[in-house]
Amino acid sequence: MCAKKSQVDRSFNTFISELKGDKTGSVILMYGPEQYLVRWAVDMIRKKYVNPAVEEMDYVVIEDENADPYSIIEACETFSMLSDKRVVWVRNYKPLTSKNTPKGFDGESLEKLADYLKNINPKTVVVFSAEEVASKEVIVDTIKKSGTYYDFVQLSDRELRSFAAKRFRNEGVEISSYLMSQLIKATGYGNKESDYRLYNFENDIRKVIAHSSGNVVAEEDIREAVSGDNDTFIFDLIDGISGNNKKQAFQVLHNRLQVDAYDTQRIIGTIASQLELMYEVKEFQESEDGPGTAEEISKYTKANVYRVRNIMRYDNRYTLEKLRSMLAGIYRTHISIVTGVMGAQMALELFVAEI
Repeated sequence: MCAKKSQVDRSFNTFISELKGDKTGSVILMYGPEQYLVRWAVDMIRKKYVNPAVEEMDYVVIEDENADPYSIIEACETFSMLSDKRVVWVRNYKPLTSKNTPKGFDGESLEKLADYLKNINPKTVVVFSAEEVASKEVIVDTIKKSGTYYDFVQLSDRELRSFAAKRFRNEGVEISSYLMSQLIKATGYGNKESDYRLYNFENDIRKVIAHSSGNVVAEEDIREAVSGDNDTFIFDLIDGISGNNKKQAFQVLHNRLQVDAYDTQRIIGTIASQLELMYEVKEFQESEDGPGTAEEISKYTKANVYRVRNIMRYDNRYTLEKLRSMLAGIYRTHISIVTGVMGAQMALELFVAEI
């Protein structure tokens, strides 16, 4: 069970404001889908409190998810003489994410750690982070009551534009408001079903900057450089195929291969899964007595309603016959690869060329 988001704003902007005002405290919990923001936040804490000359001693990262609770206490109890504060970052600690005491841990040692966090060494800042946390877990509960916590959700459109604008500006590259909108749309950032995150977005920005010439972003820079999230990738690929724009389809495919060069089976699985859902949705929409709304279709297909709505927006672009043809093609591609008839990239390129 994930920790529920508080009614009070505990976003990244709140963290920045509280850090500037020295209100983040000594015991901090950070969670949420944007782990990029977690790393950024911890880095800000490190720079605020740790003397660079003794960073190896005064900045400790504990990445063992099964770390002994007493070892965390020991790391926090070690005093620093040269930094304002010692910073200890505990990443993806298994007890944070488990409703019950996980295997290999005992309740007593976790209670000891929780009690310690209520009266921590004042010369230490400890940060616990995980993408999801169990709301009733003893350490999570203790930090929420005695420390500070932040829920790093995806950025809003305004925040995302500010994030991107700063990066373009730092590289001396100009991008118009219109193309900024096109960039965000092309990436699919904000898609609730997607695992596309801020670090992916930053990578796509870097590729657009590298592709641009004359320090000004052009529309083709975005089209040719951005890989985007899975849904955006699929729709762009299928748009190119069904619209007989093979150049677009090949460009979209090659952009994706740059990201998943060693995981072509995942690309094939993504294409097949989306085409299968598109076919189901199309069948339901063309049926006289079948479910008609996105919510109804979502219940029948067990697919997220957001994905169904997204597909329905593209419904008039594809016929059942075309979708059947594309599905048969991607199945043949899969067989060609697993049987060793041809290499993965060549098979995918052949799929695009023949459909």
